[in-house]
Amino acid sequence: MTRPSPFKITLKILAVTFLALGAFMGCGLAKPYPAISTFDVSPVESAPPLSRPVRPYVVMVTPLNVAAAYDTRKLIYKSQKGQLLEDFYNELIAPPGRLLADSLATYLDLKSPNAQFTRAHGQKGADFVLEGYLAEFLGDFSLTPPAARMTLAVTLNDVRRERVKIVLAKTYQVRVPVTGQGDKPAPSLIAALTQAFAQVLTEMESDLTESFNELQKARK
Repeated sequence: MTRPSPFKITLKILAVTFLALGAFMGCGLAKPYPAISTFDVSPVESAPPLSRPVRPYVVMVTPLNVAAAYDTRKLIYKSQKGQLLEDFYNELIAPPGRLLADSLATYLDLKSPNAQFTRAHGQKGADFVLEGYLAEFLGDFSLTPPAARMTLAVTLNDVRRERVKIVLAKTYQVRVPVTGQGDKPAPSLIAALTQAFAQVLTEMESDLTESFNELQKARK
C-alpha cells in the first residue's frame, strides 16, 4: 500500500482547517444582532383649524442647547449606582436639541392665540426669539420607583428693537414615574418622557400667553 506523500497530507490538513474556519466564521456572521429602535417624544395634537384669527406676533424658535450628557440620540439612563448609561439599541428619531425645538414650535403654533411660532432660520421678520437649554432628559433608575426627568430652561427675547429685552425666563422641571417597564424599559421610558414633555409644553404655553397678554395691555 502506497503511503500519501507529506505534501498531500499537508494539503488535507489545510483543507480541513479552512473548512472548520469557514464554518466558524459563517456561524459568527449569521449571529443576529438586536435592531436599533427609534422613538419620538412629541405629544400628538390635532390639526389646526382651517381659519384662525390674525396673530400679532411672530416667534422664531431656535434649536435647543443641550447639556453634554444628553446631547445624543441614545436614551440615557441613570443607574442605581448613579452612573449615566447610554442605551445603544434605543434612540430618538433626531438629536434632542432639534427634535424638541421642532415639537415645541409645532405645539405652540397650534395652541397660541397671540403668536405664530416658526422654526425658520434667522431673526428677519420675527418679533421674538425663543431659546432654550435642555439640562436634563433621562430615565432615573436610581429612584424608587424609576422616573423620567426633564429640565428645560427657556428665554423669550423681544428683538423688535436694537436692544434685546427679556420678556420671559423660566426653568421647567418635571418628573414622571416610569411604569410597566418589565424587561424592556425603553418603551415605558419613552412614554414617561413624552408625558413629561407634554407637561412642560402645557405650562410653557400658559406662561407665554400670559406674557403676550401683558404686552398687549401695555400697548393700550
